[in-house]
Amino acid sequence: MEKKYTVTLRLSYQQYAWLGALCRRSKQTQSEVIRSLIENGSVRERITQEHIHIIRQLIGESTNLNQLARQANTYGFFAVADRCKEMAQHINLLIKRLKDDR
Repeated sequence: MEKKYTVTLRLSYQQYAWLGALCRRSKQTQSEVIRSLIENGSVRERITQEHIHIIRQLIGESTNLNQLARQANTYGFFAVADRCKEMAQHINLLIKRLKDDR
């Protein structure tokens, strides 16, 4: 899409600082951030290394869940019920950390 219109914008110091923070967190230019705000009403920051680490932990936990499901099918659910509760709490904690950061 051709961009042929220019908009001049005056900001207070706080607004300019906020725009700078949004640009740093999203790793986008000021123009891209403002366009995103106009089109979507928000700017999403890029995934950080910490987020990638949490996602990898979730992948590991899903592997553990598959193993527990296998054991539950073999030995019965009550044999692995406590471990399932612990794992569910850990997964909920990881998801909460991801949501709080985003």
